[in-house]
Amino acid sequence: MVGSSRTHEGIFIIRFYKQVVQFISEVKAELMKVAWPTKEETVSSTWVVITAVALVAVWIFIADKASAIVMMTLQRMF
Repeated sequence: MVGSSRTHEGIFIIRFYKQVVQFISEVKAELMKVAWPTKEETVSSTWVVITAVALVAVWIFIADKASAIVMMTLQRMF
């Protein structure tokens, strides 16, 4: 019994190791297919994202202040 459980564990460990090695080699093969952006593309995309985030932040700030003014006005009226 003890010997057979070790055999099963050994087979499991070897099978698991082979699966991990195969997975890593497949990941490496897929990463070789990726069209990585150039540094210039990355920098320009980053500026686009920063600008978009800033614009949305300004929009939310203005909407928040406007709604606060409206709520305060309505509160004073009633």
